[in-house]
Amino acid sequence: MSPTFDEKTAPALTEGITALLPFQGSFELQQDQAGKVHDWHFHSLDEELFILRGEALLFWDDEGKYQEQVCKAGTWITLPAGTRHGSLAGAEGVIYMIRPENGRTAETTFLAPADHPHTSPRPEGASA
Repeated sequence: MSPTFDEKTAPALTEGITALLPFQGSFELQQDQAGKVHDWHFHSLDEELFILRGEALLFWDDEGKYQEQVCKAGTWITLPAGTRHGSLAGAEGVIYMIRPENGRTAETTFLAPADHPHTSPRPEGASA
């Protein structure tokens, strides 16, 4: 099997987007629909997130204490490696970038429900 090629006009690469890139490596651009829950998990590397559009509720465990923060467009989040956390996309959904430490790909470990440190938030009207 061989690759195929097609020529298209490349979209503009704005200064704002290039400022999000790590010095070397890659970042992930993610879109979550309204109410999407990323349940409790942690990453092998430090990660930075930047909310581009919409909002999300970030929740995390801080030495046994449940914490949460609503993050709107323009919020820059720094998550140290090993932080047990999750997120809930807002009513309009959310678009965000994830920039792992040194542009490398982080390993993500999702916790089994029995290992969740706290109850995860759910979208309005959803059962737990």
